[in-house]
Amino acid sequence: MAPNHWDPSTKSFSRPLRLADSITSAMTSISQPPGEDHLIVKVYGASILSLKDKRAIQDQVNRMLRLTDKDEQDVGYFHKLHPDAEDKGFGRLFRSPTLFEDVAKSLLIRFCPWKTSLDLAKALCDLQLKKVMSKRKRANISPIGDFPSPEELTNFREEELKSKGKFGYRAADLIILAKQVVDGKINLSKFEKDDIADEPSARFKLKINGAGPFTTHTIMMCSGYYHNIPIDSETIRHIKEFHGLNVRKRKKRSINFHTKDKIQQVYKLYHPFQCLAYWFELANSYEIKLGKALSELLPSEYHYATGNYEKKKKK
Repeated sequence: MAPNHWDPSTKSFSRPLRLADSITSAMTSISQPPGEDHLIVKVYGASILSLKDKRAIQDQVNRMLRLTDKDEQDVGYFHKLHPDAEDKGFGRLFRSPTLFEDVAKSLLIRFCPWKTSLDLAKALCDLQLKKVMSKRKRANISPIGDFPSPEELTNFREEELKSKGKFGYRAADLIILAKQVVDGKINLSKFEKDDIADEPSARFKLKINGAGPFTTHTIMMCSGYYHNIPIDSETIRHIKEFHGLNVRKRKKRSINFHTKDKIQQVYKLYHPFQCLAYWFELANSYEIKLGKALSELLPSEYHYATGNYEKKKKK
């Protein structure tokens, strides 16, 4: 989702990242030399980077790619439970440079087609760039818009968001979230993962407007808690197709407890990494349907990575 950009021809990733002041965004690219075990991180547009700026960029890269010692430990544990994932080098789920962006994007994927979610994320970044460029004293050195910070999002008006895309009720949810974070009513830092054996249920009773079980479990997954699978219609479809289970479709935007428990039981062998096992299957199923690796997709093809792709193709 915007502002993330993957170039399959050069195998490089780019997006704006925040410098130490949390205000200025700088376009950053990440690549890995063939056959090497290190990354090359380039920051564009900034003549001088302070030590604090370099640390800020490094922390964001580490979070996105899950390069911490704890993430490495998690991958090791998961591979012992799932040899097939180890053979394919699968064990990390990409996430945003900040938990706030993960939470906001989790609100964007509720009850709408995947393409709509992609469009909404891009609309937020476009609007962020427009607002930052209008403030001469705070010039953004990134050529494209960054995902808005909580402080920036509080300055967005609900009507303004709705005029830029199909935000609907999501517009109010996003602005309320940003204000709660800025006011200190929600402290997202306490939800980041510290201990693999820690039980986060009590910690994740998030009072986020519009965040139901699916959104909350998606946020938990981004934070490093993999034992609760975020269940939506895509999950139901996959369980039916891949495992042949007779599970009921959602009715009135809800999924009954029996269905949730049935899905959780499928992946209990991989506790506490059920989400990783689920996404390993889902990613592989997408690649089979699309006929190529997800890393080969162009940005214009991202919306094909959905269970409804075959239906749309037939139509």
